[in-house]
Amino acid sequence: MSSESGISKVRPTRKDVATLAKVSGTTVSRVLGGRADESISEQARERVLQAARELGYTPNSAAKALRSGRSGLIGFWMNLEYSLYRSRVLAEMRRHLRQTEFALAVTDVDEDYAWHQSLDRSLRVPVEGVIAFDASTAAKMFAEESDRLAPNLPFVSMGAFWSEKRSYVGVDLKSGALDAMRHLIESGRRRIAYVVPQRTGFVSSGERWEGYREALHQASLPPQTIEIDDDPERRLDSLKLHLTDCRNHDRLPDALLCFYDDIAMDAITALDQLGLRPGRGVALVGFNGTLGIERGSCPLTTVNQPVEKMCELALKYLQTHIDDPVAPLQQTILKPNLIVRESSRHES
Repeated sequence: MSSESGISKVRPTRKDVATLAKVSGTTVSRVLGGRADESISEQARERVLQAARELGYTPNSAAKALRSGRSGLIGFWMNLEYSLYRSRVLAEMRRHLRQTEFALAVTDVDEDYAWHQSLDRSLRVPVEGVIAFDASTAAKMFAEESDRLAPNLPFVSMGAFWSEKRSYVGVDLKSGALDAMRHLIESGRRRIAYVVPQRTGFVSSGERWEGYREALHQASLPPQTIEIDDDPERRLDSLKLHLTDCRNHDRLPDALLCFYDDIAMDAITALDQLGLRPGRGVALVGFNGTLGIERGSCPLTTVNQPVEKMCELALKYLQTHIDDPVAPLQQTILKPNLIVRESSRHES
């Protein structure tokens, strides 16, 4: 639908700008595309810019991406089930992106791959490169199938899971678990339980588990696993139920190594409600270094992941591959650091 002047009443187009500015569509494209052209007078250039402002015209980014091959988007593949740690990582990556011309397109790729055995859904978004964060399935499978799925797409994995076939920034969680366990053992704990979500593939595998078992083996101590319901609405009750059962059967641990900080924080509440003195009767260590866990009645000891460095390097590596498709692989392993607080400082 058009007005008497021939200018559309719906979303303004390049033709509308040309009509209002009384210039050709080619002139509009050159001016708004930022191209220097001596054949375009300053008066014509100003009329185009003024017309675009009056109409509220913005270029069609999808069409621009098709013409240039550049979308200005970076894909960020992660598990979108909420956790404080994932929220921290996403915020840090967004902070780094603000210093570039890129925007972030976030996709729940790992769950999508696990259920549908396909990365097609995640590759529909026209991104210039992909960073996969803690994507245990997708990072491996995309690296193996990238020649078929997207042979020229720059790809970097980061976090606890990575593919050695492409560039990555990994975090050595096994060394973090070893540091945490040695700290607990050296402070006098002898009955250390590993608390892990029951609906996960890491009940008896993964780097945390390997570090836990290795430290126990070195100290000739027995393992104990507590598998909990990790639904945020049921996690606290699940912890209380399992800890009560341990106490009733004379299997109460004197320390808990928790799969991540959210579990450890609920464990503090569960222990307190059961009268088990969190931090003294039962020590606790979490994973990830979540912001805010240093506060409260029992500040939490944690294996702190190097989030800032991880995001910085992953983005740097991806930009390198975007700018130079034949650049060599860049692969780095970062070590987390143990931050000791009141939840594990005292002997039981």
